[in-house]
Amino acid sequence: MTGDPAPSRDPFRWIWRASLFVFGSVVLLNLAVAYLQPILPWLVGAAGIALVLWVVATVIRWRRNRW
Repeated sequence: MTGDPAPSRDPFRWIWRASLFVFGSVVLLNLAVAYLQPILPWLVGAAGIALVLWVVATVIRWRRNRW
């Protein structure tokens, strides 16, 4: 695809790309945590409320369809 006859033969290029990928992943994960940290309690609360509503709806449906 890149025009190189054997792109996997150069170990330095492979290590360089792998290290750039790891570095980029670490930077993006750090940014994601920094941006989500202020709203994390709201997200956890919303997930908790959704779980409680789902359990209540499931129990109500189960009680109505027992017979």
